[in-house]
Amino acid sequence: MKNIAEITAILERISELLRIGGKNEWAERIDQYRSELPGDTAHAISKIITLYGGLGSINDIVLYSNGQPMIQENNELDQLLSKLHDRCVGS
Repeated sequence: MKNIAEITAILERISELLRIGGKNEWAERIDQYRSELPGDTAHAISKIITLYGGLGSINDIVLYSNGQPMIQENNELDQLLSKLHDRCVGS
C-alpha cells in the first residue's frame, strides 16, 4: 500500500523547490498531481511516474539563481525525486 501522506509531503516540497528555482510550469504540474492523489491515487501515481526518464524529464532539471546553480536546493531536489520515485514504484 502506498503511503499517500508521505508522497503528498514529498510532492509539496518538490513544488516549493521548483518555484524557488523559477520552474513554475513544473511546480504547477506537481501541484496538479498532488491534488489528484487522494481522489484517484492509481492514476495520479501513474502520471507522477511518467515525469521520469527521457530527454527533458524532471530528472534533467537544474535550479539556478542569478545564473549560479543552487547546490543545496539541487541536492535536496535530487534526493526528493529519488525518494518519490521509490515510493511510487515500490509496493
